[in-house]
Amino acid sequence: MLLTDGYKLDHRRQYPKGTEYVYSNWTPRSNEYFPQATDGAVVFGIQYFIKKYLIEYFNKEFFNVDGDIAVKKFKRRIDTFLGENEVGTNHIRSLHKLGYLPIKIKSLPEGSVCPIRVPMLTVVNTHPDFFWITNFLETLMSCELWLPMTSATTARVYRKELERHAKKTGFSKDIELGFLCHDFSMRGMAGLEASITSGMGHLTSFIGSETIPAVDAVEEYYNIDAKKELISGTVPATEHSVMCAGGITDEFGTFKRLLTELYPKGYVSIVSDTWDFWQVITDFIPRLKEDILARDGRFVVRPDSGIPEDIICGTNNPNDEEHIRKGAYECLWDTFGGTINEKGYKVLDTHIGIIYGDSITIERQKEIYKRLEEKGFAATNLVLGIGSYTYQYRTRDSLGFAMKATWCQINGEPKEIFKQPKTDSGMKNSLKGLIQVKQDDNGRYYAIDCATKEQEEDSCLEVVFENGNLVRETTLNEIRNRLCKQ
Repeated sequence: MLLTDGYKLDHRRQYPKGTEYVYSNWTPRSNEYFPQATDGAVVFGIQYFIKKYLIEYFNKEFFNVDGDIAVKKFKRRIDTFLGENEVGTNHIRSLHKLGYLPIKIKSLPEGSVCPIRVPMLTVVNTHPDFFWITNFLETLMSCELWLPMTSATTARVYRKELERHAKKTGFSKDIELGFLCHDFSMRGMAGLEASITSGMGHLTSFIGSETIPAVDAVEEYYNIDAKKELISGTVPATEHSVMCAGGITDEFGTFKRLLTELYPKGYVSIVSDTWDFWQVITDFIPRLKEDILARDGRFVVRPDSGIPEDIICGTNNPNDEEHIRKGAYECLWDTFGGTINEKGYKVLDTHIGIIYGDSITIERQKEIYKRLEEKGFAATNLVLGIGSYTYQYRTRDSLGFAMKATWCQINGEPKEIFKQPKTDSGMKNSLKGLIQVKQDDNGRYYAIDCATKEQEEDSCLEVVFENGNLVRETTLNEIRNRLCKQ
């Protein structure tokens, strides 16, 4: 009961006397800071939040704790945090005796794309004594929901651009797009929970990931068995410590040992910029060509410094050496060749590829594909590592997420409420009253506010949590399938 902002503690007494119900909604209000999310935000992370926090955490840390201990812990923090006040503890003891969170959450199906300014979910208390619970939970909900939703939206933007490039350049059907944008973000995220929730968001659109805890989380909270279905995967890969330990004087020997002794088949990624990336591209790899072609698998070169689009695609600087002007992708074509597909684009030999995971952004992804297209290449053998330079550079404001109350009931009388600050641009204007969400003929969601109770019940928002229980479950596969159709 302390997982909230301090100012929430006494809101219970600030509501008008006789308040019985408070109804709020969670909505992406703006994409001003995320203009690539043109059609809205991905609904994701709600089931994880409900299971982990509203059920597991609240039961373990509150409802299943001795009542006196739970209340004493709450009182101690209030006394030391607010000083002398009249917040009280009877409402906390009453909730503990009730034994569950008396709220109802309705949401759009996870994996849906929710347009800006359309509510994704609504929350209302189910017991009049606990009207204060609805917005007391706002802080925790906001804290835990904005990141998985924003990262899932970000992953979808990457996926859409990849699909555009694949369609234009004629990727063959056997190329699994889910591996071509890989989650590299864990080490740069704001703690383990951020890594997990953001990493799960990535897995709604892709299957390539290094973030093992996110794989564990979707398996536990989204009803998928890794032994039966592919959640995520990666390949053996080196890091700089490995290459440095081999020594600068025998870097070539390190490459040869890895390719011919340790990994004679399958995929292997070798970091290649430890000392001189262009020496690796123009000297080591041509000398290893026969060994690479003899392998049953792919050697993936990993540059890790410089300007990604220039390293991969080349520069326009006439003063640069030829291999730098060409870029790594074209240099590998010169060494290994490949095929020309039906759309006239060059496809690298399957034994060789590139993975680049340093400072990749949405803008750089577009630029890399654009430059490769101009050179006549299909990026079938290119993996982009999406790291914290993408996922950690987002905030709650990227999609303007907020939870706001729009309806309440006081002494048996329903009341439509709203906010409309004159000093704001209009982004913070809320809807009003009860809310119904419907779909138009194209399947796009839209909101109707000032709805009747009958309209509110007949909505695309479906009950997912009520009175301490998860009412509706979804699976990762359902989320992925739903998302790929939008």
